[in-house]
Amino acid sequence: MMSSCSNYKDKTPILIGLVVGFTLFNFVYFPAYLYVVEVKPQPLCHAARRSRETEVPTNMPNTTAGPTESPGPVHPVPFHTWSSNPLNGYVNVLTLKEDLRLRCSVCALVSTSGHVLNCAAGAEIDQAECVIRMNHSPVNGFEKHVGTRTTVRVATHTSFNDATNEITQIISQANRSKLVVWGPDDTMRIDGKGQTYNNLFKLAKDSKDVEFYMLTSRRMFYTDRLFENETGIQRHVKNGMLWLSTGWFTMVLATEMCDHIKVYGMSSAENCRDPTARQAAYHYFNDTIKHAGTECEEYYGMEKKAKDAHRFFAEKKVFKTWSKYHKITFHCPSWIPKT
Repeated sequence: MMSSCSNYKDKTPILIGLVVGFTLFNFVYFPAYLYVVEVKPQPLCHAARRSRETEVPTNMPNTTAGPTESPGPVHPVPFHTWSSNPLNGYVNVLTLKEDLRLRCSVCALVSTSGHVLNCAAGAEIDQAECVIRMNHSPVNGFEKHVGTRTTVRVATHTSFNDATNEITQIISQANRSKLVVWGPDDTMRIDGKGQTYNNLFKLAKDSKDVEFYMLTSRRMFYTDRLFENETGIQRHVKNGMLWLSTGWFTMVLATEMCDHIKVYGMSSAENCRDPTARQAAYHYFNDTIKHAGTECEEYYGMEKKAKDAHRFFAEKKVFKTWSKYHKITFHCPSWIPKT
């Protein structure tokens, strides 16, 4: 018995050491392991893959009450993982609290390009669960090519009035549309000094058929930084800015609300360099190419400008990359990204 007890006492320090070591391992190494587990790609998978490099603010206000402070610390995840609602940051204009809530299995995203007139895909577009349009692109007179239904229309702060008129023309009780307007903080201020917001608020208050939404400062910053991370292009240039297109905002929204995005009328970034490719008007609702200019002429004209211009080619290259990770297909013209 004395020998047995002695052996037990001799082993006690060893047992204590094992327990302490195991405890330290759990506290130090196990939590660290949790942060490096591979996460399933999010809708914006290319962005998610670079998530540790993206600088998404955590201290930006949820309403645009005026000039915002500089961005806060880096947030390591895509915007839509911050909330149970993937569309967090698209808020009702009247309440500034209610997020847009919409989930669609198949979305038809209709471009404003003249290419959409080449396929007569209107009936196919109308079959999609949700139809997304941009700015003031009309439906009346173009039904054969662009369909008749509208679920969501995304508009820039400079053209939302025209977009509202278009929505009103096609609205019905069975087809309640939503208007999502984006714009810089100075136009969307809610302190009485934001002209776009003031006009939006009045329209939203008077309208019974259209739901009006706007992007918060936080969402605007995220979308802006997403462009910079994905393209490698800085928007702040010498003595000016580069513009984001409504197409950029629309595609980001579509990836967050649609399982499958069918894009109609959007050409690839390589289209303008292909001498055999069909030329199209910049907007399908302009009379002729002669008066409006071609899409490629507009794109190359933008490329030549150092500021106050879009970078359409860069945006389309990003869309091509996203289509490898998210279910995005392109129609009229069709283009298949290389794997």
